Amino acid sequence: MCAEGPLHVGEPVDAPWARLPESVRVRHADEGDAESGRPGSDGGAASARRMAVTRGATPTAVVVRLLDAEESLDRLVAVRERYPDAPVLAYSAEDDPDAAIDASRVGVEYVSGRRLAADGETLADRVAATAVGRDDEAELERSGPEPAGSRTEPEPAATGAGERAFLEPFVRIVSDRCADLDEQIDALLDLGRDYLGLSIGYSSRVDDDRIELRRFRDSTGLVESIAAEEVDDDDGTVPLELTYCHRTVRGGADAGSERDDRAESGEAAGGTPGVVAITDPEAAGLGDHPSYERFGVGSYVGGRVVVGGEVYGTLCFLDLDSRDRPFDESERLFVELLAEWLGGAIEREVASEERAAAVDRFEETLDRVDDGFFALDDEFRFTYVNEAAASLLERDAEALIGDDIWAEFPAALGRKYERNYRRAMETQETVSFEDRYEPLDLWTDVTAYPSPNGLSVFFADVSERKHRERTLERLLGTVERIQREGDAEGVAERLVEAADQILDYQISGVRLFEEDIGRLRLVATSDGIGDAFAASREPRPPSEGITGDVFRSGERWVCDDLATDGRLASIGDGPSADRTEYHGMRSFVAVPLADQGVFIVGSEEPDAFEESDVSVLELLATNAVAAMDANDRRRRLRTYEDALKNVDDMVCVLDDNGGITYATGPFAEWIGDADAGDIVGRRLDALVAPDDGERVADAVGALTGATAESASGRETTRTVELTVEREGDRQPRYGQLRLSTLSDRGGGVVGSLSDVTALRRTRTELSAERDRFRRLFDRIPDPVMEVILEDDETVIDGANPAFEAQFGADESAIRGRTIGALDIDDDRLGDRGGGGSAEGVDLDALVREHGFTTEEVRRQTVDGPREFLFRGFSYETEGVRRAFGIYTDITDRKRRERYVRIVNRILRHNLRNELNVVFGFASEITDRTDDDRVRDHARRIEATGKRLSGVAEGATTLRRVVEEGYATDPVPVDVEAVVEEVIAGHAADHPDARITADVPPEIAVRGDDRLAIAVDHLVENAVEHGGDAPRVAVTAEGDPDGGVVRVSVADDGPGIPTGVQEVIAEDREVTQLRHNTGVGLWIAAWVVEAYGGEIRFGPGLDGAGTTVTLVLPAGE
Repeated sequence: MCAEGPLHVGEPVDAPWARLPESVRVRHADEGDAESGRPGSDGGAASARRMAVTRGATPTAVVVRLLDAEESLDRLVAVRERYPDAPVLAYSAEDDPDAAIDASRVGVEYVSGRRLAADGETLADRVAATAVGRDDEAELERSGPEPAGSRTEPEPAATGAGERAFLEPFVRIVSDRCADLDEQIDALLDLGRDYLGLSIGYSSRVDDDRIELRRFRDSTGLVESIAAEEVDDDDGTVPLELTYCHRTVRGGADAGSERDDRAESGEAAGGTPGVVAITDPEAAGLGDHPSYERFGVGSYVGGRVVVGGEVYGTLCFLDLDSRDRPFDESERLFVELLAEWLGGAIEREVASEERAAAVDRFEETLDRVDDGFFALDDEFRFTYVNEAAASLLERDAEALIGDDIWAEFPAALGRKYERNYRRAMETQETVSFEDRYEPLDLWTDVTAYPSPNGLSVFFADVSERKHRERTLERLLGTVERIQREGDAEGVAERLVEAADQILDYQISGVRLFEEDIGRLRLVATSDGIGDAFAASREPRPPSEGITGDVFRSGERWVCDDLATDGRLASIGDGPSADRTEYHGMRSFVAVPLADQGVFIVGSEEPDAFEESDVSVLELLATNAVAAMDANDRRRRLRTYEDALKNVDDMVCVLDDNGGITYATGPFAEWIGDADAGDIVGRRLDALVAPDDGERVADAVGALTGATAESASGRETTRTVELTVEREGDRQPRYGQLRLSTLSDRGGGVVGSLSDVTALRRTRTELSAERDRFRRLFDRIPDPVMEVILEDDETVIDGANPAFEAQFGADESAIRGRTIGALDIDDDRLGDRGGGGSAEGVDLDALVREHGFTTEEVRRQTVDGPREFLFRGFSYETEGVRRAFGIYTDITDRKRRERYVRIVNRILRHNLRNELNVVFGFASEITDRTDDDRVRDHARRIEATGKRLSGVAEGATTLRRVVEEGYATDPVPVDVEAVVEEVIAGHAADHPDARITADVPPEIAVRGDDRLAIAVDHLVENAVEHGGDAPRVAVTAEGDPDGGVVRVSVADDGPGIPTGVQEVIAEDREVTQLRHNTGVGLWIAAWVVEAYGGEIRFGPGLDGAGTTVTLVLPAGE
């Protein structure tokens, strides 16, 4: 038989990788089988399952497209039998391990479209490669055996015997249905070790940068040693970077140029992107890799295991020795096949577990639902019944499975059940209905969901609801009759009638309270056994019997058994009392009729009343009370109609046109007419100002005309503001006329007039005062919050803009919330009295208790924690106690105070200690050296240290001056005495200095003892900086017109630099280039500021030096 071009069986795929040879012939799968009648053909079904092929010349290759996994083997067998000598290539668009297995069984090569696309190949390329391979084999057969030594480089076969060597055991392993997945993995690992000639095989699970060895086979003990050293005890994993698997997971992307030449690098390349192979780590540039460097792994081949489109792990084989040859294509394909099969197996196992879990959850859910549920197949046989359904149907759930529903429940035939179930199956539309199954006295609410395979039926027991509905229908009729009764006795008769006819209780009665005699009178009882209670019909006090107790308490009494109810003893009807008056009644319900009386229903059986019965009796009682109250209101209305003529209120009645039909005298007088009779018959809008008249006409029209109908019904009330100007009144009078319809059916309008002149005046004054206060409240720079001090909590009523900006709170959002909702509290600082900690003090409690409090607090603000001076005070208005809380930010002041304390501590302690060391070394140098120049330097060091020590002492004084703050309670201080004391001290310390004073007697300033500190530091500065014989002059003079005293200290020294003067006078800011190294001037400046004075600078003595003048408030 001659050969012809390649043949494609099936519909070709339209994809780049599916390109076929140009000379290919296409045979579609639905064409007839020309060989169906040949000997040995099984014909019929077998022929229909096989791929249709025709007799003729043998093709050079046969390409078969596989579509249905279940028919792939039959199709391949048919092709192989028809063309036993032609190479066959089977393919599918996606990876299909089962198809690969089927192909291997019949000696057919398999490839997936995904694989071809990844390798950049096409079906035409594979067909061409197959033809070349067959030509080589034919040539080899013709040429005979190759002489020994004729081949210098043995090449392993890529296909053929090598593949067939592993395919048979592979198929046997994966086809073993008795083995679980772990056993199959172990067998495949052993197969791979034998086939590849490697000693270790394992499968792994990869999670980010960790790897877990799930199964392994190892004859070297390497894996166990790695597990002992590297495995994390918590999760059983090792770092992924320790293994070659990290290259497999990443597809060998980090191999770089090493993959370009596998003969030199030792890392195999090829058309299997999911497989990474390493035969010589050093040649591959992996000599420092942990797998080689630490564990000595010399060769490796591994494939990615993909589950659900994501990398699940790896399947790897390795050995401690390097291979003398690269892994060939068949070996790499072998690893890829195992990895692909394992991924599919794991995916199937996971899906199977998820399906089983879903089924378990579904059945568990169905068993938990309160409604009944059962499933029927398309022949109306039970396939599932949950416990709720079995209980309602009074059957065993398992016993119903497989039984016909109409055979088990024949009473449902011909009813809604059968009609709707069959209709749902026919139309495949959901049905819902209610019906009663008589044999079980069961009302059900049913919903049936159809499918082609059967019905899913949910149903609920609604028997109780149906009973309530029937009872409710009868109750509605009774309630209507109750509402039509015109007196209380008629209402009582309707109550007894309802107890007899609706609830079927033959003992019932109603006692009504008659206020004029103060007793409960029996006005209605049931017939029959109710007559037995005739002896007790006499009126009884509310303090006696069951009805008296219920009337007094206003609460229902449900007695399940008179023989055991201990409550009877408290009313003198206990178990030991005479029970003849109950005439066999064992249980009862007594319901109060508000202040009208009591409704009681009894039974001869114990525990006769269910909660639903009690609810019905209470409903009847409620309607009875409403009817009795309505009758009372009608009686009172008639009384009011009679009394209206004699009242002094300002009242009028208008007809539908606004005409006055009735008016009281005060109303007519306020309008401007002395006699009410004069305005009857006139229109009210004509008696008031024109603008007011229009509003009155509109209001009357809205209440009585067609416009009264609105979305919520007829308007019943309108209010009109009236203004009347009468002769003799200095100001107008203001009134508020409230107009209301006389009835829902129209028939006129009643008007009630109130004089609001004084109220309007008061409101105007209050509004103006409120506006002034609001402007102050909004403009005050400190955060302010207003609260209402209720009994149990403090509620926010407002906050000014400064509060909103400081604390990030929206006034509209926090108004009406409790104070705790602000969440701005932080640690408390300071204390109330200045001596103890105020930690934990409740500001709210302090304001409530004392009415006023001042605290230093710490609060969270939009800028972070800040310190505030909180001032809270309470006040009362319109019977409501309220309070204000004012927060003044003192953060900067507190920080300055802390800074001063810290600086003082450093200068007083640290600097003093260090200077003592300086003094000691300077003195030691002076004593030990004979060099005058060195001795002079030592004395200068000691002098400088003393000046620094003086700065430290000055800092202490500065801290005291600053902390004392402003002179809040100043006293007159004698300037002459202060100056004399200061001069005397410095004259003794500096005998070479010439210090003079010119201070008139009786000059005083308003201050305290800090004046002496300021003058002392000014004189000290003048003396120290004035040279060897300094001159210092202290003067003082009063200025009665300005109310000040000027105290001046002048010297002839080098003078105070202008920059320092400007800083002290606060004309310029302190910087590193503009500052004063001493503290004396600062002390003087702080004292002047504390007194509310001023410091000035001028020329010194004879034009040299500086004069420092303190301008201070004069004392009395």
